[in-house]
Amino acid sequence: MMKQTNDYLRNFVTIFFVQKTAIFSVALTIIAGSFLFALLYPPIYAATCSVILKGSVSLKSPESIENVPTDISKMRENDIYSEIEIIRTNVVAENTVDHLIEKGLVFGPITNEKDRRAAVSAVMNSIFPTTNPRTDTVNIQANWNDPDDAKLLLETVVNKYFEYRSEIFKPREAEAFFADQLKKFSDELEQKERELVQLTKESKTPDSLMKIRNNMTNVNELERQLLALNQEYFDQKYRVALMEKDLASNDTTYFSYLGDPRINDMSGLVMEIVRQRNIAARTFHPQSKKIQNYNKQIAAAFGDFKKEVENYIDAERVKLDNIGQKINFLEERIQQLRNENMGLYEASTQAKMLSRQIAVLEDSYTTFTKRLEEAKISNNYKNNNLFTVSLLTRPEAKRAPVFPDKKKVIFFGLLGGIICGIAAGFTAEFFNHTFKTPEDVENNTDMVYIFSIPE
Repeated sequence: MMKQTNDYLRNFVTIFFVQKTAIFSVALTIIAGSFLFALLYPPIYAATCSVILKGSVSLKSPESIENVPTDISKMRENDIYSEIEIIRTNVVAENTVDHLIEKGLVFGPITNEKDRRAAVSAVMNSIFPTTNPRTDTVNIQANWNDPDDAKLLLETVVNKYFEYRSEIFKPREAEAFFADQLKKFSDELEQKERELVQLTKESKTPDSLMKIRNNMTNVNELERQLLALNQEYFDQKYRVALMEKDLASNDTTYFSYLGDPRINDMSGLVMEIVRQRNIAARTFHPQSKKIQNYNKQIAAAFGDFKKEVENYIDAERVKLDNIGQKINFLEERIQQLRNENMGLYEASTQAKMLSRQIAVLEDSYTTFTKRLEEAKISNNYKNNNLFTVSLLTRPEAKRAPVFPDKKKVIFFGLLGGIICGIAAGFTAEFFNHTFKTPEDVENNTDMVYIFSIPE
């Protein structure tokens, strides 16, 4: 019987109506959630402003004063990022909080030091200074739950930043500030270098990667030797087992394959006596004295021969044990090298991380060394600022919240609700394995569909 094809459009509509409860429930839940989030979530407002850094004459040494050009030097990237770090300092945040608390603005009553620290943390988390690419300006944004408070907060932060900056760049205080920073970076550099030296001592090599490569070369060579020893071990084991079997059979002819001259001579002697006895047995009775003498000679010769073979087999067993010990030694050595490589890899990774940290600290150390020299020169020659900062745009607050964006939240809520609702309905239908159409009956039961009774 030919299977009938499904009408997919009709199936889609059917599924939609069958699972309409699940579809609408999920969709309405998500849409309602997005509406509630957009309407009830406390809005966050932003105030923004920007400052410009103006370069001035940079004196590198007292002797260079006479040769100083009159044009203004270009700002360095380190200078701009240094200003951002000053804006982010907890001192600026603390001064801002103290000022706002004193004026009774933004924050409520502060009853203890814990509340003050929480307020300082809130200010630090609300201030976002960023650079403008290819310019000497810094944008500062303050987020708060009220536009006027956000503007007031930003104005206070900018004022406290200017005050703190002027304190830092006063000659004597700047010199002390940069000296403290240099000591901090110097201590961190020494610590990281000690950690790197200790790591090198623990790994017992200054070049972990080279040691890893050498170890891998040794592992490959040892694995090649191990393969040859395993083959030799199995050959030797088979040889010993064969000799033990032949010795148990008391058949002297089977030991000619050993190739040992002494055993071959003794085997030949036993066989010669046996041959002479067999010749004599043609003439004499088996119980005759001559035949008995031959038998005694054969027994004695075979006993000596057997002892010699046993000694030979014992020597071969010792050789087998030696091969086994060599195999165990090689396996242990290979495992040791692999474990050593894992430790060396970890040491190499840690060394790279420490090297990167040392490079960053060295760069910071160099930058603050230059700053300290410049501060000393400024102090000696009454040049209070190596560069100045001015307010480019005053703090202004947007009346519309920056978060949440109600239009976007509602739009994506509608879109997500529809998509998730339909997906939920079709998922529920996918796990419903009952017959839904006449075609399902005919395709899955090979029976003819006659009629259906509607619900």
